[in-house]
Amino acid sequence: MANEKRVSIKDVANSIGVSTTLVSIVLNGKAKQYRIADEMAEKVIKTAMEMNYSPNLIARNLRGGKTQLIGLIVTDISNPFYSSIARIVENRANELGYTVIFSSSDEDLKTTKKLIDVLLSKGVDGLLIVPCDGSEEVMTELHNNNTPLVLIDRNFPKSDISFSCLNNFKATELTTQHLIDQGYENIALIGYKTEMNHILDRISGYETTMQAAGLERFIQVEKVNLSNTQVEMNNVLDTLVSKKKTEAVIFLTNMLAVSGLYCLKEMAIKIPDDIAVVGFNRNDVFNLFYSPITHIKQPLEQIASQAVDILINKINHSELETKTMVFSEPQLIIGESSINRNKS
Repeated sequence: MANEKRVSIKDVANSIGVSTTLVSIVLNGKAKQYRIADEMAEKVIKTAMEMNYSPNLIARNLRGGKTQLIGLIVTDISNPFYSSIARIVENRANELGYTVIFSSSDEDLKTTKKLIDVLLSKGVDGLLIVPCDGSEEVMTELHNNNTPLVLIDRNFPKSDISFSCLNNFKATELTTQHLIDQGYENIALIGYKTEMNHILDRISGYETTMQAAGLERFIQVEKVNLSNTQVEMNNVLDTLVSKKKTEAVIFLTNMLAVSGLYCLKEMAIKIPDDIAVVGFNRNDVFNLFYSPITHIKQPLEQIASQAVDILINKINHSELETKTMVFSEPQLIIGESSINRNKS
């Protein structure tokens, strides 16, 4: 006798004519949290039971209303920075009795939306998200629907969504002041073309520090596209070095620093003799370069662990609507790449 086909959430959804996300929310005991009408919730449960969809699972979830699952969406899990965050999140969540489902958005809004739907359909109790450019409306909708949500590494300052991230303004304030103290004046900054707040704050920290030192005339903010970083980085650095006689450059992310260092190496530019360099976050690739790279160290353990703690608190106390904001302080790790050897 052939085995009967296992009934899926999609089968239940198709039978009723609703979305799989709605069915998943109801069967995970979260209909009230998402303000789904009692009549619809009852219809979903009745249909699922009639179709023999995992009756034991339904009963368990309806009793407890929790799956002990957390969804984590980062922009790129292959980026050492985000893989480190993922590991810390997983460890902290495990300590608190939760399992983490990982995913990467590739800085794409459509992918982010799809991943959110998938994670909600799996019945996660809450979401930790590194938001991509243009996703504020999506995050706000989640928040307004009472989905336990905490942003990590990035935030939307005008929203009511809780977050845990770096004090990005302070980070570039530290790096810029360090370079000024070394005697550099013609200092450039290279970031991504984005409206994300963490990058804008880093730019602001740099510009404010340059202005305070009376170096407004030397302010240079260069931006490259994420999709064409290497080519544009090469063009930007060629212009800064050969035409603008830039003395020092600050890279706003670790991947930008890696890209920039490779370009400078190909151009036979010596660090720090020809140009000083400061990056964000340590990367193992830095070990391949002769001069130890000066960089901003982010307290990842604190940022990621606190994000988990905030989320679990929201899951366990859904009635709380307070916005929690955590800014962790950066540390400047000074290497030889930013030392001015010509300083008297």
